[in-house]
Amino acid sequence: MNGKEAREVLEHVADPTRLAALRAVALLDTPAEEAFDRLTRLAARFTSAPTALVSLIDSDRQFFKSCLGLPEPWQSRRETPLSHSFCQYNRIAKTPLVIKDAREHPLFKDNLAIRDLNVIAYLGIPLASADGYILGSFCVIDGKPREWTGEQISVVEDLAAAVMTEIQLRSEIVTRRLAERQMKERNGELCTAYEKLERESAERLQAVERLRQMDRMLIQQGRLAAMGELISNIAHQWRQPLNVLALLAQDLPITLRLGELTEEYLDTKVEKMMDAIVHMSQTIDKFRSFFTPATEKSSFSVLGAVEKTVSLVDISLHEVQIRIEVTSSAQPQIDGYPNEYAQVLLNLLINARDAFIAAKPPQPTIRIHVGEENGRSVVTVSDNAGGVPEEILDKVFDPYFTTKGPQGAGIGLYMAKMIIERNMKGTLTVENTEGGARFRLVV
Repeated sequence: MNGKEAREVLEHVADPTRLAALRAVALLDTPAEEAFDRLTRLAARFTSAPTALVSLIDSDRQFFKSCLGLPEPWQSRRETPLSHSFCQYNRIAKTPLVIKDAREHPLFKDNLAIRDLNVIAYLGIPLASADGYILGSFCVIDGKPREWTGEQISVVEDLAAAVMTEIQLRSEIVTRRLAERQMKERNGELCTAYEKLERESAERLQAVERLRQMDRMLIQQGRLAAMGELISNIAHQWRQPLNVLALLAQDLPITLRLGELTEEYLDTKVEKMMDAIVHMSQTIDKFRSFFTPATEKSSFSVLGAVEKTVSLVDISLHEVQIRIEVTSSAQPQIDGYPNEYAQVLLNLLINARDAFIAAKPPQPTIRIHVGEENGRSVVTVSDNAGGVPEEILDKVFDPYFTTKGPQGAGIGLYMAKMIIERNMKGTLTVENTEGGARFRLVV
């Protein structure tokens, strides 16, 4: 064998893609099988040859999936090194390798198979995969020189095709088993992932439910805080009529003792008393509507909500010399919850009042402007109480954050933001202006 031929054989045997195709059929080092042994027996019987092999060519050896008639120890080992291989020279699909006397063949006369395996005459058919890779050969061997007839070559080719069918069948079985195993593993992974997802979903639902409970608690606390403020304002608005009623009640017995009580005098006093009672009743009605919960959204006037809220606190603001101004450049109507909207405004006004009491600026003033931008209502509530310290400006809407000490719950602005942004899909922001703070409410 010349150097070029030797290199070509070595390159073919060591070709990584060919070796990958060989390992893909998963027949190396597997036990003998009757399906292959039957074919080697048929080939040996038809050709009257003592030896027949199904040989698979690995990178450094030839492994016999089926072997008939090899001398020991090779029959038991079921493999030989490539130094004893004729089959490695089968490199071209559908091209039989026919040797009548290896001892006289320039390519094989030095091969150790002649001495150790008694290979003299050789007929080998390449075993080619569907991709054209040569996996090995199906061969018949004789220990003496002989001519191989065309009929013998044709029958051995047919039997080699049957061998390749068996190999492909087992390859498909291996591939299917591998796919089934991968599918089971994948199913296991999916089951594990699904169980993990279920656990995470349950944990998220629990977390969401805890947040909902916390929100409901905060809403309730916010309403109680607002109720306390409104009751305080009711007391302010009732103080004057109660004083009037007290004075009138005290005046009647005095007038009677002085002998000056006439029917006309009595009617006048009763009329004044009824005016005070009607005023107190109207005050109760006005505040009672504020606490009526809304279950469905409704259309309402933003300016009307502002004026209603201002009317609830104007007396308490007046008592601490806080002036409140309401202006408008539009009359926007929005869909939402009017009482919750009014609760937000009330919270902003109460916060402004508390800021004035703490800062004591000259001429404390709250300015409310109602306008419209890009089809949305815009309400700004501004004061001149000095503004929000820059270091806490981004925290004022956090739950339980307060600057009022033990007297503050820290939920008013958080609730206000939640009502506007979550319930009414708007925005509530704050910024410092010259001399004070400005809240901007967009719905």
